[in-house]
Amino acid sequence: MKSVILKDEVERLSQGLPTRSRLGSRAIGHRLTQKERILFEAAKRQGFLKLPVTGLRDNVRNIYRLWCEAEGRPCVVKGGPAA
Repeated sequence: MKSVILKDEVERLSQGLPTRSRLGSRAIGHRLTQKERILFEAAKRQGFLKLPVTGLRDNVRNIYRLWCEAEGRPCVVKGGPAA
């Protein structure tokens, strides 16, 4: 049975607080910096995450993916470093 991810749990995880449902992993970064928090909040409003070319950890991508899963919508990420 798949557990349901709640939006408030994702918010707590992004702030580095413990979650009731044991969401997240110590091996994967989830706590957001101030710059990452701004990108995450913009992504929630716009419906997609726009990444700068450099200077960003994977944490914001991890949190946004969980947020989209909680919302039940596709996770759209644009930009980022060239592969």
